[in-house]
Amino acid sequence: MSRTTRLFDLMQLLRRHRRPVSGHALAEELGVSLRTLYRDIADLKAIGAQIDGEPGMGYVLEPGFMLPPLMFSAEEVEALALGLKWVQRRADSELAGAAAEALAKVSAVLPRELQHRLQDSALMVGPGWDKYQSVELKVLRQAIAEERKLQIEYRDRKGAASSRIIWPFALGFFESTRMLAAWCEMRGGFRQFRVDRLLTASPLSDRYPCRRQALHKAWMTELGAAELTAIEPANATSSNAGSLGCRHSEALLTESVSTPAYAVTTPASTPTNGSLENSMSTDLVFYTNPQSRGGIVHWMLEELGVPYQVEYLEYGTSMKSPEYLAVNPMGKVPAIRHGDVVVTEAAAICAYLAEAFPEANLKPDGAALGPYYRWLFFVAGPFEAAVGLRACNVDLNAEQEMELGCGRLEKVVDVLAEAVRGRQYIAGDHFSAADVYVGAHIGWGMLFGTLEKRPEFVEYWNGLQDRPANRRSEELAEKAMTKQAWTG
Repeated sequence: MSRTTRLFDLMQLLRRHRRPVSGHALAEELGVSLRTLYRDIADLKAIGAQIDGEPGMGYVLEPGFMLPPLMFSAEEVEALALGLKWVQRRADSELAGAAAEALAKVSAVLPRELQHRLQDSALMVGPGWDKYQSVELKVLRQAIAEERKLQIEYRDRKGAASSRIIWPFALGFFESTRMLAAWCEMRGGFRQFRVDRLLTASPLSDRYPCRRQALHKAWMTELGAAELTAIEPANATSSNAGSLGCRHSEALLTESVSTPAYAVTTPASTPTNGSLENSMSTDLVFYTNPQSRGGIVHWMLEELGVPYQVEYLEYGTSMKSPEYLAVNPMGKVPAIRHGDVVVTEAAAICAYLAEAFPEANLKPDGAALGPYYRWLFFVAGPFEAAVGLRACNVDLNAEQEMELGCGRLEKVVDVLAEAVRGRQYIAGDHFSAADVYVGAHIGWGMLFGTLEKRPEFVEYWNGLQDRPANRRSEELAEKAMTKQAWTG
């Protein structure tokens, strides 16, 4: 190792340590003698490095000193090129311009044999962000940098508009969306806002009472917590949030997912190496992915009001692992394990849980039992099949309509609309597991455009969507998706 490289490595080591580190530890990591280390530290001090300490006391580097950069390796050049090109394609115009300038500066100092790796890299970045957005990212970045509150107008995924004051602290660039993480005064908790759904964003003169790093730390703590501590919504107001967050950022935790607190295996700790099998001793285990029809079962479990454990699985990886295939050979979610009993398919799980937990009163009796089973499995069978065929651009002819049990989508929709017309619940006078299944499909269908918004569907779904159990399941799924997106 050359002396210049050794000095540079020593600087890098000191930068990594915010507290004094002993000379013995530095020498061991560099692979040099203690005498050589002392000589190198003296040389760095001689050229201006602010290194505090002495033998036996440890050393710490004051910030601000930079050695001239050493030459990049070929792989480092390609990594820089790829990253800067990604910023050019994905960030706002100001950051894109800065990335282009940085790329030019790096190219100017490279020797000729490495310049072609920067300019003609085979690593390419695909098309950039193409969704229209009303708010410039520069406004959001500046508010984050200045720790300034934002007054925003926001439209959620259901089209409902709201006005809020938020404390922004992080901006995430994902392949399919851009997300702004913030503390929301209206909700009294952390929220994530899709940037393309921001209608306006106006910086306020007020700065939020906490440091951005404190908010970020509290948010990351929440994302990793299985059980959360709630605060009262009033604690989020400007007058007293400072007394909570500035001294104890951990107090700024959302209340929306605090009850009930269940054991949760998060996406970052998806079961491997047998942990999935070990978890099956739990009385009721729910296998799902937050972006799946497992949301139906999640709603059903919240209606039961019994403890359960959630195992979040990833598409293509843990969902196809030998451990999970032993539960569901199809490698799909949702599934449950209740003691030694395994049930798959959302409709079957809803029916099973309603019978396994009669105290929840989600399975009707008497004359309502027939409609209960009829419409539960009508939606699971003909309705799902017809919707799926249409989504695959299959338009049944008369002969195919006779051969297939589902029939044409138009007919299926007509029958379902008549079934819910003027009814609060699909079977009898009480809410049941059939309403969970039928209601979820109608709500999702109207939301994603696979089912027309007929008055019968709108009225039926409006009577179900605000049930506390449904809202809790949505919030828990949103929290899981947020952690998956931000922490990987």
